[in-house]
Amino acid sequence: MAMATGAGSGSGTGAGASVEQLVAQTLQAATNPSHEIVQKAEAQLREWEQQPGFFPTIARLSMRRSDGVGGVDGQSSASSSAADSEVKVRWMAAVYLKNGVERYWRPNSRQELPAEQKQQIREVLLRHYDAEEVPQVALQIAVLLGRLARTDYPRFWPELLPTLMKQLQACNAEAGAADSAALQQRILIALHYVLKALASRRLMAEQRAFEELGSQIFGYLAWDVWAPLTARFLQLVRKEEALALNALQRAYVVMRSLRKLVVYGCAKPYKSTDHMNFVEQLFQRLRQCLELRYELRLGSATPGTATILAELERFVIKMMKTLNELMERHSVSFARFVPVALEFSFHYVFHEGTGLIFDAGDRINFSNFAIQALNMLKGIMLSGNDSISAPPEGGPSVEDELLANAAQSHAKFFTAERVTYICEKIVTHYFLLTQQELEEWQQDPEGYDQDDGGGDAWKYALRPSVETLYFTCFTQHSQVMIQEVLRFVRRAQQLQLTPESDLKAILLKDAIYNAVGQAAFHFFNKLDFGAWLTSQLLAELRVDAPNFRILRRRIIWLVGHWVGVQLPRELRPLAYEACLHLLRPQEDMPTRLAAARTLNLLIDDFEFMPEAFHPYFPSLFEALFLLLHEAAECDTKIVVLGTMTLLVEKMSEYIEPQALQFIAYLPLLWRESEEYDLLRCAIIGTLEQLVRTIRDVPEPMKPFLYSVIELSTDLQQHSHVYLIEDGIMLWLAVIGNSTALTPELLALCDHLLPIIEMSSENLRTVLQLIHAYILLDAQAYLSRYGEGFVAYCVRSFEDIRVEGIIAMLRIFETCLKTDAAMGLRLVRPALPFVFQQVYLKQEYPMTMGWYLTIVARTLLIDQSVFMSVVQQLPQADALARILDVWIEMFPMVPDTHAEKRKLFCLAFASIFGSNELLLARLPHILQLVDETLGEVMDKQYAAAEEGASKTTPRFYDSLVIHDEHELDELQQQLGSGGGGGVSEDFHAKSFPAKTYHDDRHRQLVLKDPVYKIPLTEYLKWQLQSLQAQLGSQRYEQLLCSVVPEVLERITMYIEQTVPKACVVCAGSGSGSGSGATADDTLAEQVESG
Repeated sequence: MAMATGAGSGSGTGAGASVEQLVAQTLQAATNPSHEIVQKAEAQLREWEQQPGFFPTIARLSMRRSDGVGGVDGQSSASSSAADSEVKVRWMAAVYLKNGVERYWRPNSRQELPAEQKQQIREVLLRHYDAEEVPQVALQIAVLLGRLARTDYPRFWPELLPTLMKQLQACNAEAGAADSAALQQRILIALHYVLKALASRRLMAEQRAFEELGSQIFGYLAWDVWAPLTARFLQLVRKEEALALNALQRAYVVMRSLRKLVVYGCAKPYKSTDHMNFVEQLFQRLRQCLELRYELRLGSATPGTATILAELERFVIKMMKTLNELMERHSVSFARFVPVALEFSFHYVFHEGTGLIFDAGDRINFSNFAIQALNMLKGIMLSGNDSISAPPEGGPSVEDELLANAAQSHAKFFTAERVTYICEKIVTHYFLLTQQELEEWQQDPEGYDQDDGGGDAWKYALRPSVETLYFTCFTQHSQVMIQEVLRFVRRAQQLQLTPESDLKAILLKDAIYNAVGQAAFHFFNKLDFGAWLTSQLLAELRVDAPNFRILRRRIIWLVGHWVGVQLPRELRPLAYEACLHLLRPQEDMPTRLAAARTLNLLIDDFEFMPEAFHPYFPSLFEALFLLLHEAAECDTKIVVLGTMTLLVEKMSEYIEPQALQFIAYLPLLWRESEEYDLLRCAIIGTLEQLVRTIRDVPEPMKPFLYSVIELSTDLQQHSHVYLIEDGIMLWLAVIGNSTALTPELLALCDHLLPIIEMSSENLRTVLQLIHAYILLDAQAYLSRYGEGFVAYCVRSFEDIRVEGIIAMLRIFETCLKTDAAMGLRLVRPALPFVFQQVYLKQEYPMTMGWYLTIVARTLLIDQSVFMSVVQQLPQADALARILDVWIEMFPMVPDTHAEKRKLFCLAFASIFGSNELLLARLPHILQLVDETLGEVMDKQYAAAEEGASKTTPRFYDSLVIHDEHELDELQQQLGSGGGGGVSEDFHAKSFPAKTYHDDRHRQLVLKDPVYKIPLTEYLKWQLQSLQAQLGSQRYEQLLCSVVPEVLERITMYIEQTVPKACVVCAGSGSGSGSGATADDTLAEQVESG
C-alpha cells in the first residue's frame, strides 16, 4: 500500500500493521479534547484520503473483529481506559468512513474509489459488522451499510441481503440465548438501515426491485420474527422485566423495517395475504398494548417499568404510523380495514377508550397516540370522497368492491348523531385550554401560541390535529356541524359571565368562540356576527378580571377571523377601538399580540378605508411602537413589525408625524437583532416601505440606510444569504427617492457586479438598480462602472434567458439616450454580438425588436461606428443581410410600440444616400415609412381661410412632445403600461408611487429624438438631400420604382403637416409660418439627438 512508505520501513504484515497503528493514532488524536490536536489530526487524515488503501484501512479500524482482534493494535486491553480509547477509535473510524462514502463512493464521481478498494471495504463490513457491542459504533456501521446498499445493491453487492437474512435466521434458531438476542438486535438494526436506504430509491426499476425483495422477506420478518417477539414481550412483561424489555426493543426494530416493507415494498398489498393479515394483527396488538400501558401506569412505578412504558409507547406510535402511511399510500388496500379503523380511532379518542389515554382530571397522558388516531379519522373522512368508477362489463373489479364497501362503512359510521357527538367532544373536551397550556401562557407569554406557519403541524401536535379534524368535519358534514355549533353559540349567548365567574365557564366560552372562528367562512349568512359583537362580545372584552384575559384574547382573535367573512363596514371602528383597548401596556403579552395580528388583518382587508381609520391611527401606531419596544423575542418583534410596516403602506398620506419616531428607533432595533437574521429581514422590509412612503428621505436616516444596504449586499458577510434580496429592494427604493448621487451611494455599487456574477437569482433587480443609477447620474456611474458592466453583459449573453438579454439591452438604450457619445463608446464592445444576432435572425420578434433598437440608435448617433461594427462581422454580406432582416422584421413590431417604428424610420431616413445597396431597398423602406406615418400622424380639421363650409385636413406627429403636460396626455392615450416607450420603463413596477426616478425618466423621454423630431420634417429633409446627391433625373427614376399610392400618401403627409403646438390655430393662417420655424430648427434637433 502506498501509505506504507510514509509509515516506516518493512514489508508484508509488518508494514500493514504499522500503517494501521499510524492511522489509529491519528484517529485517536481526532477525539482529543484539545482543539489544536484535533485540527492537526483532521488535516493529516484529509491528506491521506487521496492515497490508495486509506479507506480500506479505515474500514478495518472501524470493526471490532469477531475473532477477538481489536481495532487498534490487535491485543485486548487490560485497562478500562485502553478499552475506551479503542472504542473512540472505532467510532471515529466509522464516522470518517461514513462521511467519506458521500464524496468517494458514487459511480462516475470525480474522486471515485477504485473497484478493488470498494470490494475490500464491503467484505470487511459484511464479515465483522455484527461483532460491535457498543451501540453508538454499531449505529454508525449500520448507517454506513445502508448508504453503501443504496448505490451498490444488488448490482455490485448481491450477497448483502442474503447474508443478512441468513445470519438473522441463524440467530432466530438460537433465540433463547442472551448473546444470541444481542446479536439478533445488531443484525436487525443493520437490516433496518439497509431496507430504509433501498426504500428511498425513486427510479422505477429500483422500486420494482425493492417490491420483489419485499415479497421475499416480508413473511419471514412478520411471522417468524416480529410476531414471536411481540408475543414474548406480552407474555414476560409481568414476570421478567429485563427479558420483556429486550424482546420489545427487538420487536420495535423489526417494526421499523416492516413499516418500510408495507408502505414501499408492495405495489398492491390487498393482493398479499401476508400483508393483509399483518395489518389486521396490528389492530389487535395495538389494543393489547394500550391496555397493557394502562395497567402498567396504574401499577407501582419502578425504573424498569418506566423504561418499559417509554419503549411501549414508541412501539405503539410506530404501529400507528404504519397504518396511517398505508392509508395515505395504498388507500385501496386500506379500504378493507376502514370499519375497524373507524371504530378503533373513535373508541380511543372520543368514546369509552379515552380512559386509557387520559388521566382522571381529563389531562391527556398519551398525546402522540391521540394525534395519530385523530389523523387516521381525518384521513378516512376525506377518503369518503373517493370516486368509484362505473363497473366494467365483466362486473366490478376487486378495487371497486373494496372502495364501495369502504364508502358504505363510511356512510354508516358518520351518521348525523355520530358527527354531532364528535363535534360536542371536540368543542367541550379538546378545544378547552389545558392546565399545561395555561402554565405555558404564564411562563412564556411571548412564546405562547406563536403561529407555526401552517405546513404539517397537524401531524405532530395535538391541538393542530384536532383543529384539522374539526375543519374536515365541516367540509364533509357542513349542515350537521353548522347546526351543532350554532347550538353552542346560543348556549354561550345565554351564559352571562361576571368578573367572579369560575375558570371552567370561561374556558367553555373560549372553546365555543374558538369553534366559531376556526370555521368562520361556513357561517356566512348563518350567524349575525355584527349583532353578536355589539351585544355581548365587546362587553366581555372590556371585563378586566384576571381570568377574563383568556376571553379577551379569544374575542379579538375571533374578530380577526371574521374580517374577511362578514364584518360590516360600520362596525370597523368598533374593531379598531377593541384592538386599541387590548394593546394597552397593562394587558399581557399574548393578548396584545392577538390584537396586533387582528389589526393586521383589518388593515390588509379589501374594504379597508384609510379615512375611517385615520382617527385611530396615531394611538394605534404608538401602542404598536410601545409593544415593539417591550417585546424581547425575535418572533414577537417580527409580528409587530409586520403590522407596523403594513400601517406605513396603507396610511402613507398620514404617516410622516409618526415616521420620525419610528425611524429613530429602527437603528437601535437593528443593533439588537444582530443574531436574528429573520428579524433583520423584517426591519429591511420596514425601511423599504418607509422610504417609498415618505419619498424625501431625512438626512439623519441616510447613513443608517447606507450601512444596512452595505451589510445586506456584501457577499463577504455570512448574513447576506438571508438579507440580500430584501437589501436590494431597499437599495432600489433609496435610489428611486434620491435626488443626487452621493459618494456613499456610488460606493455601494462595488457590490452590484459580484452579486450577479455569483448567481442570476437577483439579476432582474440588480439590472433595475443599474438602470436607476444611470438615470440618477450617468456620467458618474458609467465612468466608474460602465465598462465592467458591459464586459459582464458580453460574457453573459450566451448563458442567460431572453428576459435577461432584453433587460440588458434596455440599459444599453438608456445609456445611448442619456449621453450619446459616452454611451456609444461604452456599448461598443457589445455591438458585434447584437449585429450578429440580427444577421442570424434566430431570435423571437420581441428580442429581435430590441436588437434592432440598438442598431437604430447606433445608426442615428454615429454612422461611422455603425459601419465599423458591420465590417467587424465575419460575413461579407453583413450590411445587406442586416438591412434585409431589418426590413423583414419591421412589420412584426407590435402596433403598441409606435415609438419603435418611428425610431426605425428615422434610422432608415438617416442613411438615404447614393449607395446602390441602399437605393435598391428604398421602395421597401418608403413603404414601411408610409405604414408608420399612418400610425403616428394624427389628423385634425380647421376651417378654410375664405370661411367656406369645407374643411382642410392638417396632420401632426402625435409622438412629438414639448413639455410634461403633453407627456401626461400621451401616457393617458397609450394607457398605463400599454407597451409604449413612454410608459414601458421596466423599473416602474418597483415604484408603485411617484418617485424622483419617475421624474428623471420623464425628462429622458423629453430629450429623446423620437419624441422631439417630427418624422415628416426629417423625412422631407433627407429626401431633399438625396435628390441633391442623385440629381433630379436619377431621383425621379428612383421614385418611379415606389408604389404610386405609397408615394402619394407620403407626399400628402409632408405637405399637410403642421407643428403639433400650432394645430389649434391651423385655420388662422399661421400654420405655414410655424412650419418654417420647425424647418429652421430641425438640423439642431437631429444634432442634439
